[in-house]
Amino acid sequence: MKKLRTLLKNQKGFTLIELLVVIAIIGILATLVLLQLGTARSRARDAKRIADVSQLRAAIELYYEDNNGAYPADITTANLSKYLTNVPVDPLNSALTYGYKTKDANKYSYQIWTELEQKAGGALGGDGDIAASAWTGPGNTRGGTTGATETCPDSDLTNANCVYDLGTVAN
Repeated sequence: MKKLRTLLKNQKGFTLIELLVVIAIIGILATLVLLQLGTARSRARDAKRIADVSQLRAAIELYYEDNNGAYPADITTANLSKYLTNVPVDPLNSALTYGYKTKDANKYSYQIWTELEQKAGGALGGDGDIAASAWTGPGNTRGGTTGATETCPDSDLTNANCVYDLGTVAN
């Protein structure tokens, strides 16, 4: 028994301060990783939105070809079921659909849009904007204006008008 006590007394281990320092470093590294994960997720959602808008545009163009040069009145599964299994919805909020508007009663031109989470640059810098002055009707799915040029403030994006839009204005 004495030998066991002597052995236990002579064993070296980590001090409380050393353990706390290691835990603090692990906590800081975990925080940094989680912050980057959030950014990556928002970029992935934006990529999905852009792909969805492009997919909708392709379906609408196919509809146009099959319906004597007229675009659909609305982007619904009933209108586009021949070209899409399901009409895509926003990846963050499935209650939000992508914005769609035809310019006139004859449905010779249209616009599809969505609001992106990321600030200007990347996809926003190169999308095909449609002049908002030529369009009337509701705003985008999150309350911004139809079309328009993207202007993302440096602050919170909740009221921003960072849109990605496609369509045609040819008559």
